[in-house]
Amino acid sequence: MLDARTVAGTQIVRLPAVVRGEVVMPPWPGVADIRRAVAERGPHRVRGPAGDGCHLIGRPVVDRDTLRLTGETQVLVLPAPEAPSLLEPDPAGALLELARTPVAEVLAFVDAIGEALRSGSRASREAGALLAATSLVTDRAHHAFLSQLPSLFDGAAVGRMIESELGAASLDAWREAGETPVPGMTARLAGLHCETPPALRALPTRQLHLTSGNAPVVPVVSLLWAWATKGACVVKPAAEAAALVVALGTALRDTDPAHPLARHTTLAYWRGGDRGVETTLLADGAFDRRVVWGSAETIRSVTARGGGTDTVVMGPRFSLSMIGSALIRTDPEGAARRAAVDSLIANQAACTSSLLHVVECDAATADDYARALARVLAEWDAALPHRPSRRVQGHLVRLRRGLLGTGRWHVNGDWPEVSSAVVRVDGAFDLAHHPGSRLVLVHAVDDLRRALPLLGPAVSTVGVAPEETRLALRDAVAACGVDSVVPLGAAEQGYAGRPHDGMRVLNRLVRWVNG
Repeated sequence: MLDARTVAGTQIVRLPAVVRGEVVMPPWPGVADIRRAVAERGPHRVRGPAGDGCHLIGRPVVDRDTLRLTGETQVLVLPAPEAPSLLEPDPAGALLELARTPVAEVLAFVDAIGEALRSGSRASREAGALLAATSLVTDRAHHAFLSQLPSLFDGAAVGRMIESELGAASLDAWREAGETPVPGMTARLAGLHCETPPALRALPTRQLHLTSGNAPVVPVVSLLWAWATKGACVVKPAAEAAALVVALGTALRDTDPAHPLARHTTLAYWRGGDRGVETTLLADGAFDRRVVWGSAETIRSVTARGGGTDTVVMGPRFSLSMIGSALIRTDPEGAARRAAVDSLIANQAACTSSLLHVVECDAATADDYARALARVLAEWDAALPHRPSRRVQGHLVRLRRGLLGTGRWHVNGDWPEVSSAVVRVDGAFDLAHHPGSRLVLVHAVDDLRRALPLLGPAVSTVGVAPEETRLALRDAVAACGVDSVVPLGAAEQGYAGRPHDGMRVLNRLVRWVNG
């Protein structure tokens, strides 16, 4: 499914799309388009759609041993299908077929995809090599994700998610509401009373999922949400995760391309903001539901179009940690080890990654904690190496000279290529200026309740320790707008039916019908 060749010293890799269950390969681009893709600047240089009907993504190649740029460029070539071909030609027929597909068959299909991913080692290796080729994080991180990928397609877990949020019976059939209908005023005046018991059903919808590139798991999560609701879905991976279509497309092809879920699933990339595609896909009525992951700019662009289309927004957020005095005094090293796990999620690119550690202690104890945390991060740097991009390096230098110039810095590595850093800060710092890439801020307070003003709807997750402190603060933290108040070190953990960004997402993706 992956096809590669070298043209004038540049590796050209063709990747598929899946359009309503059918694998589609792009044509080979012309030499002129390849040269233009190589000449572009930036981490992911997207050109297209080119005249040959494809998108080209130029990516700087990273040496896998040193994690330094080699000066070479890899060009990914992806199909550029016409926008109307991504829409269901018979929406009502598609949704009726999906509604009549039993949940048991959905779960069996999810299990079969997981098994195909386990046995499709070649496709997974190809996807892993593409994900890693231009990454500034060691291959071990990509191997860990790909080894976990098959386990995400777990029918039993998806079944528990459905049961928790919707109830499988409501997805498969009409269910009596269990209430006595109350006649309206006009019916009362006419002397009519309907004795038929009311019923409810959760029906599938047409779904458009626009996913972000901060973590490769994002398009997988969106796809599973769509399947759990029997949705007719179009899932757009970000340029950074486009290689996943190799593994997922192969699994779909090898499992059952005629299955209703497969025939109503599209996995396709297009250049974000391409009006030739998005004018059609974001038009009012093109889809029943939209799920948008990404930056504030992306969300503004999408939500400004589509009129009344119900849009589920997964916007940019950040997380932090709160560590009580009982733990800081007795086991600062243990606290640092647990908090570091939360700070390193997706190399600080995920909304659940902790950027700020609030510690309940005096300044001297906070300095001791910051030093302990820096030592723990150094161990992570050795076990899971990465190299900050040049953009991040420049950002760190500016922060040290400016906004964080008065902070106490504990740095691992040499400037400007520091591998991680901890800064103990006294004053406020706008985390919108945080560059990610293993920078952790430490702030001391005499009472964790004084840190509550730091919280708000922009905060996704707060990890708290010790446990008695978490339980005591949980309501107050949640009342500030935080959606997850978890034990320290558990920010990345999930479970079937777990709310996301304060929402039961499956409930948002179905259409509840009275009948």
